Amino acid sequence: MKSELYSLELSDGYHPYLIIRSNRAKHIRIKLSNTGVLSLVLPKGTPDKIGHSFIVSKSAWVEKNLNKLSITDKETIPESLNLRLLNELWQIEYVNESAHQIHLKEHKDFSLSISGNTSDVTQFHTVINHWCKKKSRAVFTSMLEQLAEEHGFHYNGLSIRAQKTRWGSCSSKKNINLNCKLLFMPSEVVKYVMIHELCHTLEMNHSSRFWDLVEDCDPNYKKHRRDLKQLGRELFL
Repeated sequence: MKSELYSLELSDGYHPYLIIRSNRAKHIRIKLSNTGVLSLVLPKGTPDKIGHSFIVSKSAWVEKNLNKLSITDKETIPESLNLRLLNELWQIEYVNESAHQIHLKEHKDFSLSISGNTSDVTQFHTVINHWCKKKSRAVFTSMLEQLAEEHGFHYNGLSIRAQKTRWGSCSSKKNINLNCKLLFMPSEVVKYVMIHELCHTLEMNHSSRFWDLVEDCDPNYKKHRRDLKQLGRELFL
């Protein structure tokens, strides 16, 4: 089987997908792995144009199932949060209570207390993600504005989410989305992700021109991309 990489436009940006040409396949089909890898399988002889039209027609299904992945949590809760970007290590104390609602309180000594039913791991992750989103907004806004000014980019808006499969995205309207979990990455890796999305305001694809633009802004982007992948495996959320 032969494969090639393309990009599918969704409501909040672009998601890469592979076109896989198969001698065995009898029908066009879409595959989405539990890690967010999207593939379009084409029977032998099927024109690319038909495949691209098919996956575009299924973009709502793709987005729906990607969002399901973004809220799938691991069955653990952390004892601490290492926010590399801010050089902060936050300790977490859990208080088991029978109450249905979970509460998070931030203390000045870089500690968090979270109270609620400790058997409900999903709710704990939701509360921590919400805290990370609030924590990241000001610093992400400042960093993105500075990088855009430094490299001559223009974007229209910034939104912050807590996703599992994407670190960032840029829509055709030049609205940038960043994952709050970038807080757990060192600054040079976060800057790479931001530059990546800023470059999409000019090149809405992953062509050679796009990567040349990324390299012009971040000569060490290949190392930073590897670091992002490696550190991403360590995240609990």
